[in-house]
Amino acid sequence: MSDATYDDEIITQYLLGSLREAEIERLDELSITDNEFAETLRAAEKDLVDAYVQGELSGTKRERFESHYLGSPVRREQVKFAQAFQEFGTKAEVEQVAGFQKGERETSAQRKHSRWFSALILSLSPRPALQWGMTFAAFFLLISGGFLLFQNIRLRQQMSQTAARRDALIRHEQDLQKEIESQRVTNSQAEQELARVRDERERLEQELTKAQQGGIEPPSDQGSIVSLILAPPLRGAGQVPTLSIRPGTNQVAAQLQIEAADYSAYRVALIDPAGGRALWQSGNLKPGRNRKMISVKFPARLLKSQNYSLRVSGVAAGGASEIVSDYPFKVVK
Repeated sequence: MSDATYDDEIITQYLLGSLREAEIERLDELSITDNEFAETLRAAEKDLVDAYVQGELSGTKRERFESHYLGSPVRREQVKFAQAFQEFGTKAEVEQVAGFQKGERETSAQRKHSRWFSALILSLSPRPALQWGMTFAAFFLLISGGFLLFQNIRLRQQMSQTAARRDALIRHEQDLQKEIESQRVTNSQAEQELARVRDERERLEQELTKAQQGGIEPPSDQGSIVSLILAPPLRGAGQVPTLSIRPGTNQVAAQLQIEAADYSAYRVALIDPAGGRALWQSGNLKPGRNRKMISVKFPARLLKSQNYSLRVSGVAAGGASEIVSDYPFKVVK
């Protein structure tokens, strides 16, 4: 604190606005720059409010308190809180000491409660020169905190939505990868079967050539054979397999790959898409060793240059049949 020492009476006059303007300004500055004076000022202000609430102020001091000190809205609220708490403390004390002596003990309890509340209110109050500034600062912090909380909640929602979309894309990618792998296995099996059929066809053609060169005519029902391998039709597949039939071809040997061996026997029908009628139909056929392939032969004379399909139907144990799939192909002569 500064060299000058201020007694309680000077500080009380300062709070009541009874000092000269120059002295008031100097004490205002001390309340901000001198912590020791500020503490002394707060203690004196607590005692002054307690004295007013308890009716201990009279005469000029009471008039100056009501005209000057209560001129501040913040100070009026402090006094109202102190008065309300005093009334609450008085009521509680009366209920607790009902039947006992009143008087000095009751007055002491009232002063204790009111002074404690006044000390609490005034300790929370900023210094006179900073009251409004701290009020605006608290309001600004409240608004800023609410805005930051709103931004945080919105960012969390956006992150959650983005993570959900990412997980959905990952699952879709995994499904597509499984489908591609399945198609690769199917195509590999079809390519192996196609190679086997081609080898068999070449072998038969070589035998026919040798027989003709040796003067042996092959039976009429075992003329030239053309082979056809058809895989299960895929969704979105645009190109239809083409079968080229040369003059003198008597039979078509078709290898049909089925997706799942759900039946012990199958039937195959040659369908003309133009009219939707069956040109030829097989009997009951057993799937191959791997239960993924059906072999069928039909006359090549039934075909002309257009599109056809081989319709595969599964035969149930009771003899009823159910269409499994259609295998489209195109004939070129």
